[in-house]
Amino acid sequence: MAARPRRREYRHLPDYLYFDKDKGAYRFTLITGKKKDLGSDRAVAIAIAREYNAIMRTSTPISITSLIKESGGAHGESEAFAHHAQALFERAVIDEKPAASTLADWQNDLVRVKEYFCEIPASDIELEHVNGFIQQYHSDASANVQNRKISFLSKLFSYAMDESLMMDNPATRKKMRRVDSKKRRRLSLDDFRRMHDAAAPWLRTAMDLALQTTQARLEVSRIKYSIREPKEGVCGCVWYDIPLNGIFGMLYIHRQKVKDKEASHVAIPIGEALKTIIDDSRDNIASPYVVHRLPKKNSNPISKEVYHPTQIAPDYLSRSFSSLRDKIGVASTYPLLERPTFHEIRALAAHLFKMQGLDPQARMAHSDAKSTKVYTQNHVDWVEVPHAEIRIKG
Repeated sequence: MAARPRRREYRHLPDYLYFDKDKGAYRFTLITGKKKDLGSDRAVAIAIAREYNAIMRTSTPISITSLIKESGGAHGESEAFAHHAQALFERAVIDEKPAASTLADWQNDLVRVKEYFCEIPASDIELEHVNGFIQQYHSDASANVQNRKISFLSKLFSYAMDESLMMDNPATRKKMRRVDSKKRRRLSLDDFRRMHDAAAPWLRTAMDLALQTTQARLEVSRIKYSIREPKEGVCGCVWYDIPLNGIFGMLYIHRQKVKDKEASHVAIPIGEALKTIIDDSRDNIASPYVVHRLPKKNSNPISKEVYHPTQIAPDYLSRSFSSLRDKIGVASTYPLLERPTFHEIRALAAHLFKMQGLDPQARMAHSDAKSTKVYTQNHVDWVEVPHAEIRIKG
């Protein structure tokens, strides 16, 4: 006589295996009718039950459930998750449009997902598999990295649920690790002045631009002397034919970290301070970029963030700043990882603008900025910030 239909929550388990909620353990019925406790580890219980049934129940009657399961399930849920991972990944990329660096991380994660879940049916994935994945590939990683990997699994599983491949998203039940707040020491204005006086001309220009614009290394390294009009993915200056009330033009910044948000398009008036920085940066090197230098012979291949031989790579900018910091002894009593980096100029600028009574959020391309002026240029909304300058001379 055929076995009665199984309850919904047990239909993806091997025959004769079920979960006893009262005992918090998986129970398995032997051919003698005796029930055996197989423990609380789902993966182990499933493996034991399958092997036992294969050996001891070779004549188990065929049922609709077993046929559906053997066929891969009604929606493919009984097939290995790796079989579906690529298609789910492609959906996520189309929907979320990750930045290039994020996409590269996701692609590396996908390789591991395909490897780890190559034999685990989508419908069988549980919290222990999430734990196993993190343990196998990221056991020594920081809390921040582990949390990102859990989030990636959660993302894929959410699309799997949408396609009826999974009934539950076990990654959402995984407790995220606590991430300690940054301990990095802030860069003071006195520190900035010391480094500014000792910096090479191109680095001094980069520091000045970061301070006056509150922008990060990537945007600073991309600022062009002149562009015809503002557009997506470009940072550069549009000059007025005649100065207007002490404003010589507009510096357009498209901040890449938040490039898909309206606030990422910032228009900064070019006053006397910015114009002086830009004018002083000009030399006998033919470069379209304000921050530039001649490349050394036999140097490493050009970074993917660099579009001209004279342009400074963001990583090189950071390393040069940190090297100068250590050379002149700024924050030398602090551990290396706690010393201020080039990015701290952004925080210093925000502090100094706030001291002048100005809200720095719009200038920094923060999406929660208030009291900003937005105007449309070429079907793109640019946030124009008030003209303001920071004086660094004591």
